[in-house]
Amino acid sequence: MDSDSVNLDLLDQYMAISNKLKKRFLKRPNLAEACESFIELAKHCESLDLPVYAGLCWRAAASCEDSSSNNIGETSCLVQSARQLLKAEETDARVNCKSVYGEYLQAGLSCCAYAASKNKFGDGCSMQICLDLEIIDFLRRINKVEYVESYLEDAVELCKDRCDSRIYCLELFASLFIKSGDFLAALETYYEITKIIENSTLNGARCEILLKCEVNSVLLLLILRPNPQKLPARLAKILEKYTWGDVNDVSLQICKMTENVFNLLNSLVMTCQSLDTSSLVELETELWSILSKEQKELLRILLKTYELVPGVDEN
Repeated sequence: MDSDSVNLDLLDQYMAISNKLKKRFLKRPNLAEACESFIELAKHCESLDLPVYAGLCWRAAASCEDSSSNNIGETSCLVQSARQLLKAEETDARVNCKSVYGEYLQAGLSCCAYAASKNKFGDGCSMQICLDLEIIDFLRRINKVEYVESYLEDAVELCKDRCDSRIYCLELFASLFIKSGDFLAALETYYEITKIIENSTLNGARCEILLKCEVNSVLLLLILRPNPQKLPARLAKILEKYTWGDVNDVSLQICKMTENVFNLLNSLVMTCQSLDTSSLVELETELWSILSKEQKELLRILLKTYELVPGVDEN
């Protein structure tokens, strides 16, 4: 059976189920049966890798659940519809066949928003956070970063009483700022993360995040090259650790910074502040093995600010 025949057959099945929902004299439509039929058809469309048709069927099932006042069922169907529509958008983006108006993207995001609106009470906050994070991950995959910020802002606000979730969202925010070149905003975000962790119970994971914030903040400050007289005291203290301090500084002990990392950052800060940058390329080689992918990007940016050609192969 060719694709056109399959499409027509699916549409015929969809219309047959829809017709059962039409009001009959003295007979109420069987919403539960129709909902189950739409869900079965949606799953069949998924098995045929037809996400748009699957999304349409899940949306129809959601309408049935709404008519039955089944809030949980409706929300579940709306989320499934959204996922299928977003899958269609991602497939089009992968083959570089993007629609002018992004209909699938907008329809998918609208389904997510409607699903969230159905859960304003109870545990809706948890569901909204999960939806926001799922959408953020999707938008990053299809390189639609211009949409990400609003979802991140919503997630951060919803996570205000959830320490680890808020930290995770703020980390995403900092990465977004770095990608967009807003290094000052990224620096402020890392400072906010640091304060949250310092005011919470420490554990291994949070110490690792503190170390990441410390290293990233040093790199960002060196990239920004702020006037020392205009630098806020809380930020000035970060660089002072690597000019006048040592690895025994309390904040460095908390994040479990090793002496090797401290010495390398100390050398980097002193070199940049002295403006004798002849040894920066050599320092890059030594730093490379201890830095994350994002930190390596920051180091490259730092080298470019001093008009140096990077000397380490990324591979």
